[in-house]
Amino acid sequence: MADETPRLGLGTYEPGDEWDHTDTVEALDEHAIVRGPIADRPAAGEYDDELFHATDQGITWRWDDSSEDWVYFGGRGSADQPVPGASHFEETHVDEATIGAASIDTASVDAATLVHARTEETPVWNVEAHGIAGDGTTDVGQAVHDLLETVGDAGGGIVYFPPGRYLLERTPLVDDDTLLLGAGRSTVLEGVRPDGEEGRALLSNRGYDATGYDGASNWGVCNVRIDAPESNGIMPAHAENVRLENIYGDAVYYHHIDIVSSKNVVVDGYRATRGGEGSSDAPIQFDNQNAGTGWNSVWNGKDHSPATADDTPTKHCRLTNFEIDPENEPDYGVHIHRDGNESITVSDGYVTGCQHSAIRADTGDLIADLTIDRVSCIENARGISLGHVESGRRELTIDNVTIRTDDGGLAAGSGLYASGFDGAKITNVIVDGAFTNAMVFDDMDDLKLSTVTTTGARHQSFRFRENVDATLTTARAANCGTAGIYSGPGSRVAYGGVTFDDVGSEVVVDGELREWKSS
Repeated sequence: MADETPRLGLGTYEPGDEWDHTDTVEALDEHAIVRGPIADRPAAGEYDDELFHATDQGITWRWDDSSEDWVYFGGRGSADQPVPGASHFEETHVDEATIGAASIDTASVDAATLVHARTEETPVWNVEAHGIAGDGTTDVGQAVHDLLETVGDAGGGIVYFPPGRYLLERTPLVDDDTLLLGAGRSTVLEGVRPDGEEGRALLSNRGYDATGYDGASNWGVCNVRIDAPESNGIMPAHAENVRLENIYGDAVYYHHIDIVSSKNVVVDGYRATRGGEGSSDAPIQFDNQNAGTGWNSVWNGKDHSPATADDTPTKHCRLTNFEIDPENEPDYGVHIHRDGNESITVSDGYVTGCQHSAIRADTGDLIADLTIDRVSCIENARGISLGHVESGRRELTIDNVTIRTDDGGLAAGSGLYASGFDGAKITNVIVDGAFTNAMVFDDMDDLKLSTVTTTGARHQSFRFRENVDATLTTARAANCGTAGIYSGPGSRVAYGGVTFDDVGSEVVVDGELREWKSS
């Protein structure tokens, strides 16, 4: 069809003119469109872009050949048959002013009553339709909490936050099978907290105070920006099967995302422009509510209530597709906090601007099955710090990682430091910069390193300090001040295929070292 304008009966419409689909029904020529009740709509259209106006729905449908289905085209819908994907309305009496504010056609409202019209085709709850304003001045935390409770009691659904700034004076709690959906950076969540109560969660889940993983499950948050200098961020606590997608992190008191004693949490698409304003300031944290811990908590507007401290580990969680580029120079980018984290994966990301480490685990705390893959740690004081424990950690995999700091005044300590792991594989790793030592290891059993390059360390490239059993192959040590390889007391290092270039000494042995003559 070379020219559809006459068929649509739009008369004066010209290419480039603005076209409001909500006004399409009024503009259409009645002879250019088939009309009738929705029950009479044909099973299929005769041609692509054919229109059918359902007179009892107030909706115009368009036949789409590519999907072989009728798709929404225009119209405002009726109270009992709303626009697909539109808001649901609680059954309540409303006046004409309210109807007008909600953009409802008064002719389609029977006795000025809006009905609850939740169907499989219309699963979206628009917060604006429930009187929740994102005007940046009205406290709406309690209203959001009440709406989420209603959605949860109804079996879940999608709760949509249009563009705006939503002030949450309390922590709303998400229930099972519920997705909070924003419009990207234009949907801003801010936590309002009184003096002395800063840092309580901006958003959490029902069952944060349960044991084990008995909190809310199968919920998520997508396409929102956190700009909340007085509160902590999103806190899954004792939760299971959670997805946090496309989260934009600006100001926050502690962490934009703080995963507490939860399982199967995926953070996919996270962008941080600032770290925390408080004393613990990593943009993202994998955390556990260990016994005696009382800080991870929600705020109900009057009081705080902590998550249950029962040593439930955070496990099977993933951070992927992320960028941490904070302008306020936080201590860490990713913080693995407290005892008990299991099966944590950090992949496909970028961390810069940290004054201690890009990725850090607490000194002395146990970790099992940690994977860091395809991550760039650029311009941080240190790259990856997993040190200061003698034993009890299991399975470490670091692959396709670049650690580089060109600023000699910023570089400090070790580019990569790990200790206490039984079984570790480090492959395809580059450490480049004036770190004290490029790579340092303590108390490691069955450590395997291959295809690794270290350049520019002030002292040693590979420092196997104490009680390390390691194999080093296909490696390069260059431009270091004292030694390419250092083997300390109790360490056994087998190496081959190692290239030394401009090092003070190739090998320094304080403990036992076995050298391969060839690879």
